[in-house]
Amino acid sequence: MSFLTIPSEDGLFTTVKAGKSAEDGYSSTTCPVDDNDDDDDEDDGSEEVNFIPRCSPIPRKRGQSISDEAAEYMRIHLSLPATRRRVSFADTTGGDLVDVREFVAFGSDEEEDPRYEAEDAHSKEPTYHINTEFHVATRSALAEAVQTNKVEVEMLSPIENEPLAFSGLVRVLNISYHKAVYIRSTMDNWATYFDHPAEYVQESSDGETDAFCFKLSFAPPYDTHGSRIEFVVRYETSDGDFWANNSHMNYVVTLLVSYEDHSTPVNTDTRQEIRGILKAPTFYR
Repeated sequence: MSFLTIPSEDGLFTTVKAGKSAEDGYSSTTCPVDDNDDDDDEDDGSEEVNFIPRCSPIPRKRGQSISDEAAEYMRIHLSLPATRRRVSFADTTGGDLVDVREFVAFGSDEEEDPRYEAEDAHSKEPTYHINTEFHVATRSALAEAVQTNKVEVEMLSPIENEPLAFSGLVRVLNISYHKAVYIRSTMDNWATYFDHPAEYVQESSDGETDAFCFKLSFAPPYDTHGSRIEFVVRYETSDGDFWANNSHMNYVVTLLVSYEDHSTPVNTDTRQEIRGILKAPTFYR
């Protein structure tokens, strides 16, 4: 059987005497309890005793509340200069709002669609070829044409390391000492044209005729497959101007573009030699 016990009051409080300096410190003696009222009166007149609990709470600085933090944030936000946000869409700048991409299953019949073949072709390296759509006159025909028209195209050939360009040679009748040859060409079906001066070829005279050379080339956007250059030749002399135009059909050169795959060929032979790491067994007799 247990009873509730009351702990002793000794040691719970300390006495502090008024009028003492801080150097004396706190007194560690306990306050005596006496029933004599006279002694209490004498003590009250001499000194004052205060009770200070040993486990008194330590005062702490109060933290900032959430409402104070919100007020501080709004104060800073309102003090900043106001900036206007602008929103623009792709269609206002000439772009597309939607980008549609089509995917085809590997190995399906739709994989051979010409659209996809064209996309694959443009990803490869192009090869250019100059195709002349007229026949150059033979030696006898050239001499006759020069005597008749005073000017004629003698030859046309591509230029090495310049796949979009070609050079030509024009033969003229030497009827005047002062002479000039111009190549009038167009790439947009004579909507616009340019006159390119031809250069005299040194030591090309045979007594009756002289030779002039020229160079023409394809340029963007007229550098795609099927692009055409049409040209005629104008021969200026002191006796007048003479033209060569392939019997009124003009000289036409077409650009042919093909795409070749320069990727490394893949080895289709899947057979591999398999070698084991174990030695062959040895049989003893």
